[in-house]
Amino acid sequence: MGDSGEKEGQGLDGRTILHVVPTLAEGRISRTVLALAAAAAAAGARPIVAAEKGPLVGDLQAAGGEWVAFDLDGWSPVAAIGNIAHLRGLLDREAVDLVHVHAHARFAALSGLLAARFARIPVIASFHGPPAEGFAGRRLDRTLLGARVVTAPSRHIAGVLRSGAAAKRVDRIAGISPGFDLTRFAAERISARERADFRAIAGLEGSERVIIHHARFHPDKGQVVLVDAVRLLVNGGLDGTVFLIVCDGPDQPDYRAMLDQRIRAQGLDGVVRLVAAAEAGPAALASAHLAVAPSIAPDPVGRSAVEAMAMGLPVVASDIGALRDLVTAAPSAPAGEEVGFRVPAGDAMALAEAIGRAVELDPRSRIAMSGRAAARARRFSRPRLQDQMVAIYRRVLAD
Repeated sequence: MGDSGEKEGQGLDGRTILHVVPTLAEGRISRTVLALAAAAAAAGARPIVAAEKGPLVGDLQAAGGEWVAFDLDGWSPVAAIGNIAHLRGLLDREAVDLVHVHAHARFAALSGLLAARFARIPVIASFHGPPAEGFAGRRLDRTLLGARVVTAPSRHIAGVLRSGAAAKRVDRIAGISPGFDLTRFAAERISARERADFRAIAGLEGSERVIIHHARFHPDKGQVVLVDAVRLLVNGGLDGTVFLIVCDGPDQPDYRAMLDQRIRAQGLDGVVRLVAAAEAGPAALASAHLAVAPSIAPDPVGRSAVEAMAMGLPVVASDIGALRDLVTAAPSAPAGEEVGFRVPAGDAMALAEAIGRAVELDPRSRIAMSGRAAARARRFSRPRLQDQMVAIYRRVLAD
């Protein structure tokens, strides 16, 4: 785990903690559950994961956890009763002290919450993304907000959850680390060959300044605003700079065609380059000097910004959503704590001005900001999540 300073084993010895998830298939949230099970085991607890069998069962067992089969049979009144009864029996057989449910799979989470209530066992509910949309989803979320403690992966999501919670439950909701796996996002881990391969893919010669935007390919991420800001910068005399838009996500040919046309219409061919995420990876960030996160809709967790900071990149970000908390910047951040710049969302002029200020930093200021960015990224890493969640387990079980 991280460097919280807490002694392993204190307060969790012999305690049984049950996680309820639909499956142990490969994926970010399943990996997070495995990390939490490993942290609990290291602290002296007995972690169990109730889930459908999946390829990560062996990884769970290697991390010190146990797997118990739990097949979620959909959601209907009859299926719900069966799921709750199955989990209720499991709580008794395994002498479970604490139940941890995960709200990305709301029916499984609700089954775990209700079974624990019948057994009078405390529950922690973790949201790993934004709250549900639609009437039914919001009702399920309101039920999950009745857990003893509710965790959210950003202050932004915690605030949204508080706005929909009953007044008596607001103080139960905590924004904690989203638990990003940042092991690959460290400059020293990227080989010279990987950097050279990426430069060849992106058509970089090595002498140009590289500014990168890496995110999901979607209008909400502000790619259009970035292109407009680049035009303003070029008009103002910026040269020797290449802007890379490295995007993943579902194919959106109409949006990509529109963005391509906008780049050509503004005469930015070669200055702004689109690169597929599959061809990039961490080497793209290791080849850059500055990252830009110009989202025009609130980003729930800000993964791309954290990965860029972990690589030591200052970040220019929109002042909305999770980015507001992730990217400390003047005037709200104390002098010497800035890791980048924040601008109003959707404002191409403000974005261009902030990029210009970042480019004009003197070498000493740039190096200092880079170091602060890498240090801040660790606050949102998986080890930090493990430390914070073990502390929550201890607090809940001590009540």
